[in-house]
Amino acid sequence: MGAINYDWLQQYGRIAVTSLEQPVWSMPLAALKDPVQARQMLAEFNKHLRADSLRSAAVYFTHSLRGLVLGIHYMTAVCDARLDISLDNIELQLEVKNDRVAASFLLRDATERPHVQQAAEGDEPRNRACAQSSWRNEVLTAYYGEQLRPMIEGVAAAGGAKPGQMWSQLAGILRWFTTAVQQMPIEQAEREAVIEGYEHVISMPPDVLGLKRNLLSFKPVEVANPYQPGQTLLMKPACCLHHVVYDGQDYCYTCPKLSKSERQERYEAILAANK
Repeated sequence: MGAINYDWLQQYGRIAVTSLEQPVWSMPLAALKDPVQARQMLAEFNKHLRADSLRSAAVYFTHSLRGLVLGIHYMTAVCDARLDISLDNIELQLEVKNDRVAASFLLRDATERPHVQQAAEGDEPRNRACAQSSWRNEVLTAYYGEQLRPMIEGVAAAGGAKPGQMWSQLAGILRWFTTAVQQMPIEQAEREAVIEGYEHVISMPPDVLGLKRNLLSFKPVEVANPYQPGQTLLMKPACCLHHVVYDGQDYCYTCPKLSKSERQERYEAILAANK
């Protein structure tokens, strides 16, 4: 395991150690567990998102939470230290750039801490690997159940959305990470740890997420890639509501709501536009 890559966390997770220059809204992330305070955030968020309802804004906000998901999986599998990304240590900041709103997670205390002792120094490699896997699974289960779940439920209640709609938005980014690490300059054992963490999370009992079914698990469907003909793209496991934000836009090419003929039309249009 190596050092924490802060540039990676900022780029992919929007986890920051310095404040945004001009946030349009700021509040303790833990406040989102309270539907009343979460609704205040959604109202501000939707001033800039311009979704058709607070329900859509709540579901769309879940895309921002991918940063926390990537952060916990990244640090438990790849890093030899950790940052505290619990709700109580984060200030949520919203910013608007190029007429688009985005959320950042400012760490109040950015001290690096060692991971908990995972195995005795004298243990054989196989026993140490088992201990690390067990420790990682415990950390991931606790983070999803004790940190993400109450926040998602608070925002869902505030917007009148179903928590399941929100959890399903995180399924795709989780799977994406298992492919992205193949290109990262890390050890093979660390790539395997990412996959193990992913497999653990998609097989967790659904009650950890407060659901009847674990919606982080889905059957992947590949579609033709118009940006790189001959290759494929993963269809999104759930509609991201791109078509109802910013006063209405097209469905994403990989949206599961598109029919086969509609996707083919989009494929040909994208090909033509890129010639």
